[in-house]
Amino acid sequence: MPSRSLVLRRLLRSDFAPEWAGVGAVTLLAAAWAMSIGFHLRVAFQDGAVFLPATALILAAHFFASRRFSLIAEYFTLILVATTALTVLSYLAMASSGPLFDRQLLAADQALGLDWLASFRWLLAHPLAYRSLQVVYGTLVYQGLYFCVLFGLMERKQDLREMFWLLVAACLLTCAGGLLFPAFGTFKTFGFTSLAAYLPDMERLRSGHDLNFELSRLTGVISFPSFHTTMALAYTYGFRRAGAIGWLVAALNLVMLFSIPFFGGHYFVDMIAGAGVMLAALGLVRLAPLLRNPAAAPAKQQAALAN
Repeated sequence: MPSRSLVLRRLLRSDFAPEWAGVGAVTLLAAAWAMSIGFHLRVAFQDGAVFLPATALILAAHFFASRRFSLIAEYFTLILVATTALTVLSYLAMASSGPLFDRQLLAADQALGLDWLASFRWLLAHPLAYRSLQVVYGTLVYQGLYFCVLFGLMERKQDLREMFWLLVAACLLTCAGGLLFPAFGTFKTFGFTSLAAYLPDMERLRSGHDLNFELSRLTGVISFPSFHTTMALAYTYGFRRAGAIGWLVAALNLVMLFSIPFFGGHYFVDMIAGAGVMLAALGLVRLAPLLRNPAAAPAKQQAALAN
């Protein structure tokens, strides 16, 4: 029978301590920012209740010393908390942003010879293509869940950690883009406002009035750059060493790229910027070990490649 202290240490052990510290830092930043601009977030009991089963799974996995399920449960909870904090941060960025850039972004599309409206009308005229792209567009969250389960079962902790920091870095850069280059997007520009469930929140944030929101109703409010594009590329990168699964994910996300302008209400240049965010975030994540410990970084990279 293990001692109480051993059981307690087992229960409180974390595979992602630095990542939790990162989430804490983002949460403190969001709290300070919200107070400074009068932003208020209503949190209901059911909002917190979703974290209870995940926490219980973490404790159970730790108690029974299940390495694989411990990784899955803790990483899932970590991403859930981080995504919530980063979504709030995106609202704060939009609420603090300056003049809109829709006209400039539309002009950039036109300079590239890209016609969003004509392309969207073609898509509306072909229901099968419309429905197919709509389904593919919605798979991003399932890719995240599958990544968590697959790499947890394979005990690929380093891959999970890298994807976490890639998500955080990409989201922070996206929030910076939304702060500096705010836009309502193509649904507003071309009059398809009924398709943009996020527009009421964007307009309230831009107005500076009634900055009271419910946690359970938060949605995406950053148009430029396209975070959907960033994460489609990020998961393609994340699954790259998963054999045939990686190729399937890459093919799925290639198709997804064609869906993003029309189901996310994005200008085409939003996607170019989203790809740039992915490259910048990946550069930051890959550079971080070199900054912390230049001598140890090559060995860590070789170990990661061997997994």
